[in-house]
Amino acid sequence: MPRLCSTSLIRIAILIILISCILLYHYSDSTSLNESLRSIQDPVVRFLDYNEYVKQEKLSSSDFVVDTRVLLAYIHRQCELHEQPLSYDKTRKAMPDAITIHIPEYNIVYVSNPKTGSTSFKKFVLRLQGDMTPYEEMEHVHRGQKDKYQVINKYSKNMTINDIVDKEMYVVGFVRNPITRLISGFRNKVLRTEGGEYNKKIYQILPETATDIERFKVFLELVTSGVISDHHFTPQWKKMRVCSFPYSLLGQTETTRDSIETMMRETGIVGVEFPGSRSERGEDSRSTLDEVGDFMNPLSSDEIDSIYEFYKMDFEILGYTKLDNPMFPYIDLNQSF
Repeated sequence: MPRLCSTSLIRIAILIILISCILLYHYSDSTSLNESLRSIQDPVVRFLDYNEYVKQEKLSSSDFVVDTRVLLAYIHRQCELHEQPLSYDKTRKAMPDAITIHIPEYNIVYVSNPKTGSTSFKKFVLRLQGDMTPYEEMEHVHRGQKDKYQVINKYSKNMTINDIVDKEMYVVGFVRNPITRLISGFRNKVLRTEGGEYNKKIYQILPETATDIERFKVFLELVTSGVISDHHFTPQWKKMRVCSFPYSLLGQTETTRDSIETMMRETGIVGVEFPGSRSERGEDSRSTLDEVGDFMNPLSSDEIDSIYEFYKMDFEILGYTKLDNPMFPYIDLNQSF
């Protein structure tokens, strides 16, 4: 009888061990499955939140300013690597493929790059020319530019690169991270312009009840495939002629205030206030930078790669950072591509 009890206890112990092993197997398999599902559902993009980054490091945008001489030296090295010409034929009248404005009062030439603060800068130009209209009342600064400004490339061929160099004109332009520039363009030309031409293209593909993210995905496809090809969304490096145009200051939109202060100091502008951005003026409750995660996290890896490929030269020649770089959206001249 004692032997029988002992045998039964052994069998029960073995049974308990077997059941435990089965349960452990299913638990680990379920855990693995849940981890897999979680990785699928997790956002594709992971980048450090800008505000947290600045807060942690006690930094401001001024800490990310890249001196124009340093930046241009980097750009010219990158242009050589990509076999792009570094100098103009100075006898040609070719200018950047962007509105280029002469401000004779201060011997400045401004190359206007859309979605880099060009609206603010054109208001600033009007003020330098003597227009004392309050900035908030200046409207349609991009219309009738031939009459408002001394545009020297689109409507008139009366100035050559040689003139700019010989007269030692101060040439200023601005560039911007391609990702924030693209999102800014989408917010401006799609979300704020419901009846505009871009929404008409988008609504040929999507119903008008589509979400902002759904529209952004289609918009991205239209831009990277060339269906939407206007100057608000085309790569900056080429139309700005950054490889060869004689820039005195190539400012970064991310550090606009610092660049404007540099320009005013070097050109002798005093007593003229530069207008703020939409978010600085309170017209937007959230800046474009605040919304990067909202637009980028829902994208697939292929969609993100399409942005990187379309703006490849902007990233590589201008030194702008991608989403996985802790310095995003600023320029990082030490990164490798």
